[in-house]
Amino acid sequence: MSRLISVRVAPEWECFPFWVRTADQVIADNCSAERLVAEFGAPADLVQAIDVWDDEFQAVYNRSDPESSGFPDEATTAAWHERGEGLAERLAVALRVRIEFHTARGDRVFGG
Repeated sequence: MSRLISVRVAPEWECFPFWVRTADQVIADNCSAERLVAEFGAPADLVQAIDVWDDEFQAVYNRSDPESSGFPDEATTAAWHERGEGLAERLAVALRVRIEFHTARGDRVFGG
């Protein structure tokens, strides 16, 4: 198992929300919640909470009309972003590595 360098928490349509980079990787790899727990020791309950947060994002995806995808209003979008930001900050504390948080509303970096 290679040493974990960073995790990017970044929801994208039809992908896992985790992008990990290890000491032997130049490019981050899309990573499942199960792998983040099993290989890198992330707390299962926290990773599950991030997965639920990402499920909310996936649920507003309209495959037949991607342009119309998104949350119904700005307040919902802001609350979702803030909740994800808090989860990413908790992940930085738990893993003690750099956590990059990214959504269309902005970026933050925690730890590392």
